[in-house]
Amino acid sequence: MLQRALIFSSLIFGLLSVSAKNSIIYVKCSKLCFTTRTPYELNVNSLFKSIVNSASVSNFNQFTISPPGCSASDVVYGLFQCQGDLSNSDCRDCIISSVNQVASTCPRSTSGAIQLDGCFLKYDNTSFFGVEDKMEVTKSCGPPITGYTSVTMNLIDDALAYLIVGNGQYFRAGGSGSVQGVAQCVEDLSLSECEDCILEARGRLRSECETSSWGDMYLGKCYIRYADHGFKPEKGNDNNNYNFNDNNYNYDYNYDGLKERKKSKRVKKLAITIGASVGGASLITGIVAEVHVLILKQLC
Repeated sequence: MLQRALIFSSLIFGLLSVSAKNSIIYVKCSKLCFTTRTPYELNVNSLFKSIVNSASVSNFNQFTISPPGCSASDVVYGLFQCQGDLSNSDCRDCIISSVNQVASTCPRSTSGAIQLDGCFLKYDNTSFFGVEDKMEVTKSCGPPITGYTSVTMNLIDDALAYLIVGNGQYFRAGGSGSVQGVAQCVEDLSLSECEDCILEARGRLRSECETSSWGDMYLGKCYIRYADHGFKPEKGNDNNNYNFNDNNYNYDYNYDGLKERKKSKRVKKLAITIGASVGGASLITGIVAEVHVLILKQLC
């Protein structure tokens, strides 16, 4: 088991070379595994092919793979979604990366989900379409703002409030002053369910990243993120093991078609912990770029 854990450790380190939009946020694999060379495996592969093809022309789609004569236990449900401001080509690249990574990390899992920086993919042997999921999957909080004031906190609150306002969109981006943010729901939800999900994510984010210069909160069917682009850490300040370096990860946001690229000065240090087996699953946690990476994998 240790040898297999080391293999997964190598996989995580290898992911550091991918582009920002393809940076992994989390991967979840089911504890149930399918047998190879079965109809279910063929349907999973068919789903992945359909998702990649669709990502060339759309930022969201959902599929039910049930060929004629297929038994109910072999039906596969899946969907993908790209961040709302990605081009079709960038969306397809992100989805290809997510398919490759989930296939490698969850090679025989009956269900799985993967969130990259720019896209989301999920598949299962039971339908989850239109089902709300407000469970926290992962979060990440930046270093605290030194000498923060009520003005700074108001900017963060105003930026997040802007993302919550019902604008009839599943993808929202914008901000207040130096604080910019982005939020998105999976489009199988209704707009009212989307509002509820983002509102829940916002509440948890402000509670858990109260004075942070940036923060990300990912729930099962939505996420919300913000960053204070005016934040400048004190020289030599390395609180919470954050090392600010100009060569770090690029933090990309698109607002109204205008790409604003911010050189992130945060989280250079990568922490990887290989956990012991928990209920037959190997838990691997770490920090990559500016987000926590969570991989819950069944060793099939």
